[in-house]
Amino acid sequence: GDKRYAELKFKELDNKLNELKKVYPQLSQAMVVAEGPRHNSYLRVRGDYKNPGVEVQPAVLSVLPQLPPTPRPTRLDLAKWLVAPVNPLTSRVAVNRIWQELFGQGLVASSDDFGTRGDKPSHPELLDWLAGQFMDNGWSRKQIIRTIVTSATYRQSSKVRPELETVDPSNTLLARQARLRLPAELIRDSSLAVSGLLSLDVGGKSVRPPQPAGVMEMGYGKTGGAHWAESKGADRYRRGIYIEFLRSTPYPQLVNFDAPKSNVSLCKRDRSDTSLQALNLLNDPVFVEAAQALAYRITTESSDPLTYAFRLTLAREPSERETQTMQKYLKQHDWTGVSSILLNLDEFIT
Repeated sequence: GDKRYAELKFKELDNKLNELKKVYPQLSQAMVVAEGPRHNSYLRVRGDYKNPGVEVQPAVLSVLPQLPPTPRPTRLDLAKWLVAPVNPLTSRVAVNRIWQELFGQGLVASSDDFGTRGDKPSHPELLDWLAGQFMDNGWSRKQIIRTIVTSATYRQSSKVRPELETVDPSNTLLARQARLRLPAELIRDSSLAVSGLLSLDVGGKSVRPPQPAGVMEMGYGKTGGAHWAESKGADRYRRGIYIEFLRSTPYPQLVNFDAPKSNVSLCKRDRSDTSLQALNLLNDPVFVEAAQALAYRITTESSDPLTYAFRLTLAREPSERETQTMQKYLKQHDWTGVSSILLNLDEFIT
């Protein structure tokens, strides 16, 4: 009776479970840290590893807030200490990096050195307030960025006025906004985005957009066997963060616009201004294809291609003088040339 029914029901459910296991997606595997036996640490006499001195315990510098009292602190205790309210340094450094990205220079100019040899904060009260807001909002980068970019300080004009050049030439007092060229990856992404070519796929393998012939030979030699196999289809137009960055032969367009080396940690990128960058924007295959795609887009999606092109690239309408200049240019050239000019403007890449 009931026992027989239960056995049959169990067998039925067991068969269903086995069928589900066959179609269940395989879980990804990753290396994890496992806590092993702890070893005692000693202050070696005169640095001799064969001569252990006094046994020492995990701790931080005595001038800093101390770790929570535990029998023997662990790495987890250190991680909690780094983000504890009694240790606001972590939050200050993080907020200063965000400020630096938005204004070109941090409230502490030496963003990689908050010590006694680093620069003093230009606005210490503001830095502390932002650090407190950052911690109070659960260390949310989106929230702190929203707070900064909606402020009156951020929304100022970047126009340089003569009186400011005299009083505050380095803009330490934040009397105006800074003009900042986009990072290398975003310059490429912006051109592809306005042209409609940018692929928004997330994740996956690195991609290899077109690059000048002979680049791989410069890094590996003609007999090295290295080959840059260009990506096809949508992968050709994926975002810059997915471009394969080889240490021996980094992608030229990224290097031209000051992308750092892949094997070096960097707190702040340089921003150079060279003629090679303009040539890159005019002649690089990716930017040529972006100009062609933008030309097709503005001529097929609008009855007023010139105005539409300005709105897409510069978020404004052309002035009367710009309209006359472009119309004169169009008498001898095509819309691809107009698109290439707009994508090469300082206003577009800043």
